Amino acid sequence: MSARDHGAAAGVLTTAGLLAGVAARRQNARRLARRTNGSSPSVRTDDGVRLHVEVADDVDAPTVVLVHGIGVSAEMFDPQWTALRSRARVVRYDQRGHGSSGWAGGRGATVAELGHDLGQVVDQLGGDGPVVVVGHSMGGMAVLALAAERPELFGTRIAGAALMSTRAAPLDGAERASTPITARARTGLSTGGAWLLWLVAPLVGAFRPFRTRPGRRILRWQLFAGDPPAAAARALTGMWADTPVGVLSAYLRSLATYDQRPAVAALRTVPVLVLAGTSDRTIPTHSAPRMAAQIGERAQLVLVDDAGHAVNDTHRDIVNAALGALLDRVQADTGA
Repeated sequence: MSARDHGAAAGVLTTAGLLAGVAARRQNARRLARRTNGSSPSVRTDDGVRLHVEVADDVDAPTVVLVHGIGVSAEMFDPQWTALRSRARVVRYDQRGHGSSGWAGGRGATVAELGHDLGQVVDQLGGDGPVVVVGHSMGGMAVLALAAERPELFGTRIAGAALMSTRAAPLDGAERASTPITARARTGLSTGGAWLLWLVAPLVGAFRPFRTRPGRRILRWQLFAGDPPAAAARALTGMWADTPVGVLSAYLRSLATYDQRPAVAALRTVPVLVLAGTSDRTIPTHSAPRMAAQIGERAQLVLVDDAGHAVNDTHRDIVNAALGALLDRVQADTGA
């Protein structure tokens, strides 16, 4: 067989392998969607997904909506759920594909769709008074996506926002590239890597990587700085282990092309808390002061020394105090 024939055969095998991988990936996605229906109490989204929700309505107003990030569930906000319910209605929910919420497949696994979901939660469970949206990591990106889709909510229905351990600029740092070519290369590499992981997710998921010791070690390094409280480390790594790899990989495709910088303008009409840990290995800490500067004078910047990505769990007293100060500013604005 000639070299050309060998090359042609290799090409056929590669194509066949890719097609087989795509077929396996789609079959796995359908199985996951069928068995992940969501549980009550819930908000039903307009594409049929049931988002599992909890509401603490000891206090009438304002309403605080807590929006978690990728790989975890609403339980990551346990410290805030306990601290805030004495002075606000608190709503928390599992984002689609996470925790006890439903999953409609990869088509809905976008930051834009998460923002749309948040809008429906606010519409259905926002109560009669002002609403404050609090997003951590990908949850903060969902807040920005809502601001992009429905900017008119901010300053009317939504009276305040908190963006924790998150950013508006592209996650691949393309905006800091020295040339347009370099920026496109960065975006291309991150997008290609995300699609590759999505393709091999059934194989990776079979090994349950975040239940292994190396997987847990990687998560601890990514989520925390220093030696985190044992309970917080167990809880968050356990949530990641329970989230299907197919769900995680589906969201990475959207995160690879994420850019919500234009949405920041909508937040200038309300009090905003921008908070980050100074030792965050997931979202660069410099993202927080840049975003606060873009929002302007209504933004309060809080940087928590020696805190990692999961700052709301490891430094709960500081975060709870900052959220309390945000509520004070919202109530001074609205009289609620």
